[in-house]
Amino acid sequence: MQRRRLILGGMASLAAPLCRTAAAQPSARRPFLADMHSHYGMFLPRLFGRSLAQQMADTGTTLVAWSITDDNRWIGSTPHGLQQTGEPRPGELWDNFQLRLAGYEARLKEWKMPKALTPADIDAALAGEPHVLLATEAANFLEGKVERVAAAHAWGIRHMQMVHYIDSPLGDHQTAQPRHGGITPLGREVVAACAQYGIVVDLAHTTASFVEGALDASPATMVWSHSWISPRGGNWQEPGYVARSLSPASARKIADRGGAIGLWTVRVTSDPAYPVRNVRTFADETMRMCDLVGPAHVAFGTDMEGTGSGPILSDYGDLRDVADNLASRGLPEATLQGIFIGNYARIVKQAMAGATRT
Repeated sequence: MQRRRLILGGMASLAAPLCRTAAAQPSARRPFLADMHSHYGMFLPRLFGRSLAQQMADTGTTLVAWSITDDNRWIGSTPHGLQQTGEPRPGELWDNFQLRLAGYEARLKEWKMPKALTPADIDAALAGEPHVLLATEAANFLEGKVERVAAAHAWGIRHMQMVHYIDSPLGDHQTAQPRHGGITPLGREVVAACAQYGIVVDLAHTTASFVEGALDASPATMVWSHSWISPRGGNWQEPGYVARSLSPASARKIADRGGAIGLWTVRVTSDPAYPVRNVRTFADETMRMCDLVGPAHVAFGTDMEGTGSGPILSDYGDLRDVADNLASRGLPEATLQGIFIGNYARIVKQAMAGATRT
């Protein structure tokens, strides 16, 4: 199925190269889809140059949180998974983030892809007009300066993850020995500032203690954009895919606030107990998450192009296959609409509408 889609998609690209800008037009594919965490089009070469804009238009994916990493220069693969391998000097994180942001902006301009900046833009995505919501994978670029949240908002960022793989003054992350006991006072300030500017707070990569502290620091609805819910959660000494998992208890705390949990597309071949192996089991795991936290709190958070080799889903055609599988299971239309796009759209609109600063 995927091979056929790639061949047909490639032929379409050759026959109509101008369709790279088609994402500005309403999509005919329904129901529409959203992704809370994606790097599509920035890390990997794509067959026939297929752009994020074309992928979204072709597959009915109308809202994508396009995530910009800020610590890429200081992390690398180790025998224990991705780890911090260098120490940024003062100002380097800020400069590196702006450089990467410029690359993302250039792609959006090339593709004529609109950004989601206001509730009206989210409504347009819900109606079928593809939009990209600029997101960050960590707030390291703030370099401890809360006032830089205002700059992020001015740049169009509407979704901000707090930590990633390097030491952060905001608090602990999942894949290193805890140093802060969760979130720090500075982290609490950043969470509160995001709420003031209408930016969705993303707790992915944070520890269970950080989750609790962040929810205590602000009444805002938050998300865990990408990973999976393991039976007991992970700790920093376990393999990366386990360390990066979310416990049912933490997932329910996020859900109780109205938030959503996203399922990623990481493939694990060494552990037969790991539940996600293909499109069908991705759909199965999505259903299990619905049982754990309720269907109003589940979404897609693929981490497209950010999951290493051999991901379960390689493009948004694959995500459409997941949606088709779920739709074949007789679920109520409202439930499907929520999982596919509505839950994330609701949270983003709520954040934007709650902004007290511009």
